[in-house]
Amino acid sequence: MVGEISPDGNFIWNGTEWLPHNNTPEEQNVFQLTTDVQEQEIGWEAVSEKLDEGGKGKMIAMSIVGLLVLTALSWVVYAFVIDPMLFPDELKRDEFIKMASDEPTIEEVISGEVSYWTCDIDLKLTQEEDGESITIRGDYSIYASEKSARVSSEMSALFTTFGNDIWMDENEIAWDINDEESGRIAIEGTSTSPASELLTNSDAPVEFCFMHQLVAMSLENDASQPFSSEGERFPDEDGVRAVKIVTEQALEDDDTFTISVYFDDDGNLLGTKMTNSSSEILVEIGSDSFSKPGWVKNANSDTPMPMIIDSDIWSSNHSSTVETLFNSSYSMEGAKVVLYTDEYDYDNDTRITEIAFEVDIDTAINGGGLIQSSDEWYGENNCTLSYTDNAPMGEISSGDVLSISCDNYAMNDYQIGISNENGIAVEVDLSVPWVSPFFTIIALLGAALLVSRRE
Repeated sequence: MVGEISPDGNFIWNGTEWLPHNNTPEEQNVFQLTTDVQEQEIGWEAVSEKLDEGGKGKMIAMSIVGLLVLTALSWVVYAFVIDPMLFPDELKRDEFIKMASDEPTIEEVISGEVSYWTCDIDLKLTQEEDGESITIRGDYSIYASEKSARVSSEMSALFTTFGNDIWMDENEIAWDINDEESGRIAIEGTSTSPASELLTNSDAPVEFCFMHQLVAMSLENDASQPFSSEGERFPDEDGVRAVKIVTEQALEDDDTFTISVYFDDDGNLLGTKMTNSSSEILVEIGSDSFSKPGWVKNANSDTPMPMIIDSDIWSSNHSSTVETLFNSSYSMEGAKVVLYTDEYDYDNDTRITEIAFEVDIDTAINGGGLIQSSDEWYGENNCTLSYTDNAPMGEISSGDVLSISCDNYAMNDYQIGISNENGIAVEVDLSVPWVSPFFTIIALLGAALLVSRRE
């Protein structure tokens, strides 16, 4: 048989003859090669594991990139497709006119007919002075309710800031001027509502808060008045979704105001923006409730009664009318009609005020109190200090009258006034400087809209 090996293993039959057979080295080489191949296969399996690890890293990196791309795509879809669809519907001309007209009027707010009403005004005006540009900024926060009101004001220009915070309710008036001077006085009442007195007798440009109604009247009566509507966030790009109407009003100097009025999806008024070449005005309207600010309880309660009196005496028979702060009324308890001297000591940088004559207010009301003085040139002088108590009776209020009547000469070395345990009544200056340019804007813009309305 071909391939048959002899019994001694030394020969192999090829079919015709026996040939020598040497098998040991070849068998050993075969087994050695097999072993080497097996060892190489083990080595290649280790490299394959490393490749698997690299593949996993690539997959993670690709997943992160994909996630970022998906996020960016989602933002683009939201910003340019979904978000615009969520804005309120655009308003038609007649829809805006009705919505603006249904908002509380200035008369309703100042009369206390609105439960809570707030208005924040941010003003920016740039003016050219001697070739230089000066920016005036104003920030106002106005609050009104049935029984209280508050006006917080701040004006700034260059490196100077002025401002005050005033609170008024049925029981007291308090003020804080630049966080430096404060006062608080109890009142018996007021001739109207706190909102009416504070909003109409302070420097707050409250008319800006009702510009939407002036615009509505103009649009209603002037068909040529420009009108458009679109969605926009208010008060800025991070604000709430709103729908706005836009109109323009030209002024006499060829300048043009762009006025935008904003409403939310429920039809609530959000505010107004007014801009022209030199000014930017942002008005935000709200109806959130508010309470007495914390600084009121820390305000100086020992302040004299705030009022305006023409204290200079010019004749032997002189009268001065009382004007109280915000037409409020004060208690007569401990009050006196007084003649006093008021001088300024420049050496010591202080004001010296001394009472020379006094008559308690009850005596002054009931026929007057007699005082006597003597002058080396004019001799004896008999005078009567009187007080006329006009309505509301029994209270120190606007319209009351102080009088002095002398039988010889005028007591013009003295001043006439009212005092109580806190001293002589003084005038409190709660005005804010630089506000006149903003009232000029109100006057010009308001007049232009009204003219447009009449035409």
